Amino acid sequence: MILVMSGTEEGREIVKKLYDSGREVLTTVATEYGYEVYEKMGLGHLCLMGRLDEEALAVLLKEKNISTLIDATHPYATQASLNAIGASKECGVRYIRFQRSGHTIHDQTFVHFVESVNDAVEWCGRSDKNRILLTTGFSHVKDFMKLSGSREIFVRILPMASHIEQCIEMGIPSSNILALQGPFSQELNRAIFNQYRIDVVITKDSGKTGGVPEKIQAAVETGIDVVVIKRHELVYPVECSTIDEVFSILDMR
Repeated sequence: MILVMSGTEEGREIVKKLYDSGREVLTTVATEYGYEVYEKMGLGHLCLMGRLDEEALAVLLKEKNISTLIDATHPYATQASLNAIGASKECGVRYIRFQRSGHTIHDQTFVHFVESVNDAVEWCGRSDKNRILLTTGFSHVKDFMKLSGSREIFVRILPMASHIEQCIEMGIPSSNILALQGPFSQELNRAIFNQYRIDVVITKDSGKTGGVPEKIQAAVETGIDVVVIKRHELVYPVECSTIDEVFSILDMR
């Protein structure tokens, strides 16, 4: 039995490919939205929903007699990967990391790199930028609510009712909430930046699949700043950057 920790587009592709090839596979997702995506794919019966710490993940590996764990979590889900590495080692399960490649940014005139979310908040606090668009996901919205003064926060998040409600509870006007499912084209990004008169975009380096090239190019064309939160580099026991590599390793046994 193979367990895929997914929640990313590539993770879903891996699960579907395994299932279509007749292999025994289960997958885990952290959110209800992730589960709903699998249901729409007709693969809801393979999906377990909920966040698992290292201990709970180890229990699951033993209960389901997992032989291989494929970690296809988001590039910024560092703790999830650490849990997967630890649980796999404890249970003697083969661990394979799928890590999507980052985006190489050539034109850095308007691009600023920071080490963490807190550094991004501090950058905004020091700057004269007043209309801030967060594209870093719902979980980091609260960090930027520390900013005061005349700054206005806009958020682009997945269209989940609970997240929209919580954003409003945090003090973000409904008119500043863009509940949309990507990917977003360069043209759509540019239209959003212009429509909401954004002067700085906060993003993670989620790679091509995460729509980073289109987002940054649109910002550069519009002449607005982009703050990129760097990835935390981990050392993985086995790491692949393509889905074909993942299946090549699986076929070694």
